Amino acid sequence: MKRFLLFSVGILIAFASIKAETYTHTFKKGDLNNLTVDGGSVTFSDIVWTASKANAIAWNDDKGIQIGSAKSSIGACKNYSLTTSAFAEYEIKSITVNTCIASGGDAKLKITAGETTNEYTIDVYNENAAKNSYTLTCDTKGDITISWTASQKAYFLKSITIEYQIPAHLIDVEEPTFKTPSGVYIAKDSVIVETKDQNLVLFYTLDGTTPNHEDFYNGTGTTLCSKYWVAYHVLEKSVNMKVIAVKDSIYKSDVVEAKYIVSPIKPYIPAKEIKSESKYAFVANGKSADFLFGKDTDEALQSRSLNGEYDKYIETIEYNAFTFTTTTGGYTVQDAENRYMYINNGVLSFAKEKPANGAVWSVSINDGKATIKNSDRTLFYSKTNETFGCYSAQTGDLELPAMYMMREYPEYTITPENNSYLEELQKITIKCNEGIKASDNLNIEATDGYNIKKSFTCNQIDQNTLEFTLNEPLRVENSTYLWINMIGEIILCPDEMGQKLPVTVRYGTATIANYTITGYAAAATIETVVPANGSKVEQLSYILFTFSYYAGKTDNTEISPKLYLEGSEDLIPIEFTTENENETGKVEQKQCALKVTNPVRKNGTYVLEVPDGYFVDGNGKDIKGITLKYIVENDGTGINDIIAEGENHWIVYDLTGIRVLETSNAESLMTLPKGVYIVNGTKRLIK
Repeated sequence: MKRFLLFSVGILIAFASIKAETYTHTFKKGDLNNLTVDGGSVTFSDIVWTASKANAIAWNDDKGIQIGSAKSSIGACKNYSLTTSAFAEYEIKSITVNTCIASGGDAKLKITAGETTNEYTIDVYNENAAKNSYTLTCDTKGDITISWTASQKAYFLKSITIEYQIPAHLIDVEEPTFKTPSGVYIAKDSVIVETKDQNLVLFYTLDGTTPNHEDFYNGTGTTLCSKYWVAYHVLEKSVNMKVIAVKDSIYKSDVVEAKYIVSPIKPYIPAKEIKSESKYAFVANGKSADFLFGKDTDEALQSRSLNGEYDKYIETIEYNAFTFTTTTGGYTVQDAENRYMYINNGVLSFAKEKPANGAVWSVSINDGKATIKNSDRTLFYSKTNETFGCYSAQTGDLELPAMYMMREYPEYTITPENNSYLEELQKITIKCNEGIKASDNLNIEATDGYNIKKSFTCNQIDQNTLEFTLNEPLRVENSTYLWINMIGEIILCPDEMGQKLPVTVRYGTATIANYTITGYAAAATIETVVPANGSKVEQLSYILFTFSYYAGKTDNTEISPKLYLEGSEDLIPIEFTTENENETGKVEQKQCALKVTNPVRKNGTYVLEVPDGYFVDGNGKDIKGITLKYIVENDGTGINDIIAEGENHWIVYDLTGIRVLETSNAESLMTLPKGVYIVNGTKRLIK
């Protein structure tokens, strides 16, 4: 299984840095079972090391493995080493050894990784473990060797830590799995791709190119899956989908691939004769012959259950249609990929190029059954295998298929058009040039789901037109959304096809149309404005409007309010909003606001012009405009409260220097007339 490393610097910047893997072994007394004076191979935390011989190996509860001895009879272990090649293929980032010597000892430590090496003088034991650590920082590959040299006494080893990065070709990234197999699907079906590792990120392409997550971030063709571990794509057209899984933003899996053919549902009507270059489905036992995806030749055609079976038409995907074309001696038959159906050594087969022999078929239709024959082979449906294939003779298991010709659905119109805005509703007309008919139990009603429930009278105007009327026009005071619901059936093309009018279903009820009836109430008015016209304010940020009933704003961008400093032609940016800064939270249903994009604090008189028709009510009627003036007045300090935290005594002067108040009662401050004062040496504005 191949693995690839993405070298782009850009993608490494876009993602967080790849975390290095860490190997740590903290020595314990049990290691003495393997680590002996004889040296040799020994395993520490699943990593195999080779130890050299030593004159003494012991254990110290505080300091770890003891190498050599302070006893004069044994003495120091002059040279000792541990070596491993377990990390030779990895990028070694650092090696840290926690080691120390006995008091009075003398030893050096050498750490080597590949061609990088460094030597350290070892200190005596310190209870602070960090002070016993020696780190070689590197970026290399190769064997690791840790060695000591000593002239006297023992030295100790407590732990070894190695940080490393595994190269991409050694990272096994799980391939995604398509839970939706390659095949033929109707539009809007979904493709699901899964991985067991939820930390993987999936990327895909739909045009057969190899996905690359760098391309996604560069905006050049690769798509990020909508979930970290599930690729979820809604099929809208035929695609060749390729997916990769990416780990740690740099490692990626092999590419997996699936092909999807998207085919719409089509109606097919019973065929009484064969028309050249028309498309037909083979149907038997409630199933149609199904194109078997991905093979050039098929001994049998798989079957697909029909979406519905009716007396006059059935429904299956367009891809299941076979095209019959007149030729010498009969017809050629081609599938949805224009492959020719033919008999090859007695077997039903398909070829992209027309074969010289075995590709001409005779067709006859009797009592609704079709005999489609080539030489001594006839197309039958096998009830046992649920497949369509060619056989030399009919048995009890085999059934001749019926042939249904593909056609388009009958076109029809509804007047008023669905989702229209109407001042009133009294008549609905449904027209189909191929004929239309109402069932005997048909009932049409208009309802808002609450207060309105009106039934229509059904009239057949002519063979192509149904008309539904109310006794009197339906009008409402305020804008109302209506559902036009149907009980019973309306049949399109009743003589030839007999298709039921396709409708949406809401709460179990068939709905043929929706309308908005605009109210006849007088246009809404602006009832209040906050701040009120002529108000003095320290800053102008929001102007809140309340209407007599629900209102919003027009979509006409040529009508817009204007805010400007009186005497100036420069407009101050404002925007419509349903948020209200003056009152916490959102505005009420009958409110909206104009927000000053950058609140105005500069002193002066400001004019807001709201033109007629900028605000519109729930009935779509224009609301009369308004012109407002606001006086922005402040001292520029931006201080609104003269009571400072931590103060409990205030001396107040007016701007002429006269003392007007000295108090320890905060409430006394609020009795001062509005104006600017010097409070405890600071200019304050009392509002």
